[in-house]
Amino acid sequence: CDKTLTKKILANALIPTPGGEIAQDEEDAVAIAREMGKTAVVKPCDGNQGKGVSLNLVSEAQVRAAYKVAENYGSKVLVEEQIFGRHYRLLVVNNKVVAASERFPARVTGDGNNSIKDLIEIENRNPLRGEEHEKPLTRIKVDQIVFNVLARQNLTMNYIPALGEVIDLRDNANLSTGGTAADVTDLVHQENIELACRIARLLCLDIAGIDIVTEDISQPLLAGKGAVIEVNAAPGIRMHLFPAQGASRPVGDAIVDYLFPWQRPHSIPLVSITGTNGKTTVSRLVAYVLRRQGKTVGLTCTDGIYIGDICINAGDNTGPISADVVLSDPAVEVAVLETARGGLVRRGLGYSEAVVAVVTNIANDHLGCDGINTLEELCHVKALVVETVSEDGWAVLNADDNRAAAMADSCPGRVIYFSCQPKNQI
Repeated sequence: CDKTLTKKILANALIPTPGGEIAQDEEDAVAIAREMGKTAVVKPCDGNQGKGVSLNLVSEAQVRAAYKVAENYGSKVLVEEQIFGRHYRLLVVNNKVVAASERFPARVTGDGNNSIKDLIEIENRNPLRGEEHEKPLTRIKVDQIVFNVLARQNLTMNYIPALGEVIDLRDNANLSTGGTAADVTDLVHQENIELACRIARLLCLDIAGIDIVTEDISQPLLAGKGAVIEVNAAPGIRMHLFPAQGASRPVGDAIVDYLFPWQRPHSIPLVSITGTNGKTTVSRLVAYVLRRQGKTVGLTCTDGIYIGDICINAGDNTGPISADVVLSDPAVEVAVLETARGGLVRRGLGYSEAVVAVVTNIANDHLGCDGINTLEELCHVKALVVETVSEDGWAVLNADDNRAAAMADSCPGRVIYFSCQPKNQI
């Protein structure tokens, strides 16, 4: 989310956020920090994953160095007051907090023998750490922010920490920059749960990561000195799946269940029409009848692709590519697909199952095309449309055409015959 717009929306809703402004340049950043008169934070306005974020800035030199880092990660740089406390992330899915973590910055613990540089290399050999998001944890990257944080502690990479001495390498607690997390889902105060859900609603987010800094997440935020630092519209979930401490939370399940609820229809009825002659006419007739029933019909035929009454692409559209266009449109309630020989041979069906398959006839009009030289070969290709009828579906076959009628044997569903001969024996 855009950080300044998010802060404005939250502030208007009386939700505490850090004070601050967008800096026009380095000098402006120094001036903003000086005017605030507080420990400052400098970060890219439109950044993510904690990249380019510097905290605990108390001097002009530190603000300048932080600005130079931040401007590499975003078009605008934000200078804010620092909120002190513990760093928490609450994950909201469909107006429900499904997990919460306390996050810790990248750090190493001394053994009395190895330097900070060596300790980082040792930690990065941890099999749980990998590049970017490939593993539960991300390898610790040594960059200018790490040098700045160490310098503020009067340390260098060659310093050898004493046994048990903890050295913070960054101030921000993102997993993407080498941090770790502990699960605190069961500790979150009910008012904080309600606040996180309210924030997601205010920002119209069905999935959101709410970053909060406060002394104790088990106490109401609005009654303390904490604040909402950021809101993430595409939050990472590794911290909830693979916490360094505490229980793993099935947040992936929660997201998938929200996006694809149980019992929600996941497919639409599909009518596939093939044959040698009359495919386009029959396709348009079937689509017309279904539209008269109030359905939004997706139609593909040699005239074009139609969504409802609107032609979205004119021309011959009888293959799987046009089928995908229709089937991927959420507005379509039923699909009617003219299924021609060329598309079948070159790219396949374009769908997995039809509720109705129609075979108009099998004739020699197009023999010699696409490697099909006999009626038997053509019949073999066209039969695929019948073979993929659903078990509760129907194949509609021309009883006056022996080859089309014979396809009944390969239909998994039921069969309806049509005929122009009143005395047809079938």
